[in-house]
Amino acid sequence: MAIGKIGPFDLHKDNWVTYADRLEQYFIANAVKDEIKVATLITLIGNEAYDLMVNLCTPNKPSSMTYDTLVELMKNHLNPKPSLLAERFKFRQRIQKSEENIANYVAELKKLSKDCGFMANGLTENLRDQFVCGLLNDDIRQKLFTEDDTISFDRAYTIAVSMEAAETNAALVEDCTRGKSGNGDSIPAAKTTSVHHGRPIKGGSGRRGATGTWATRDSPVTTSRSGKSGEYGEKRGGGAYFSRNNNSNQICNVCGREHEANTCKFKMYVCRICNREGHLKKMCPKVKGKTSMHNIEEEVALKNMVESDSDEFQIL
Repeated sequence: MAIGKIGPFDLHKDNWVTYADRLEQYFIANAVKDEIKVATLITLIGNEAYDLMVNLCTPNKPSSMTYDTLVELMKNHLNPKPSLLAERFKFRQRIQKSEENIANYVAELKKLSKDCGFMANGLTENLRDQFVCGLLNDDIRQKLFTEDDTISFDRAYTIAVSMEAAETNAALVEDCTRGKSGNGDSIPAAKTTSVHHGRPIKGGSGRRGATGTWATRDSPVTTSRSGKSGEYGEKRGGGAYFSRNNNSNQICNVCGREHEANTCKFKMYVCRICNREGHLKKMCPKVKGKTSMHNIEEEVALKNMVESDSDEFQIL
């Protein structure tokens, strides 16, 4: 019983050199004698490839020729020798693609180098140079630039793959921890946004707060007066208040007030101007720097609501 299987040669998809190499290994595995190699080749290659072989051998028949001659005839027709300069040009132009990892990039470089005519030592040196220069990741390339000039291709490849793996793992860890609060407890996705376009969340119950927006019981933030005139803050789970009149003098790019943006209650608000989350409309990049009457009226309304509200209110 034959070991392995060699299918017909597809003229439109297969590479003849690769097919001939596989055929040689098939002969070795199955102890095919030299005198029956031609008959085995003709039997295996299929009708379409055999018709081409007949045309190439005319006026002789393939069965009357040697195995090596038939292989060479098919190779010269299907895989003619390419221009050395053209192949080296393609090799020099090959850089890593955005969707390609380092291992696949190296595989393609080696494939392109086959017809470049590089000698043994010249091949590894040219592979190393093109590999390093064609990397997309600047950090990896700079790391390789710091290595000794005698660094081998294998060493450069090992360093690059290790850095790529470390970067990928770091990104996975960041993605896994992105949805967690400072104390490590997960923040429920349904509770991260309870204020949207100044309208109550559908299906929630709540009342209007000092911001002029509606809040629901899904909101994780509690807001209370600080006891000082014109000041109020946000109460977090730990019981601390973050006053908008702090001493940082840092202008929040979410609402325009003086506090840190990461503590701003409006950071999940959706802008009515650009429909993007993360800022009020008065801080929208499309209108930022322009003082409009509407923004002034909004500030006055907000101040009046705060002063007229009860001593303490809570976003339930």
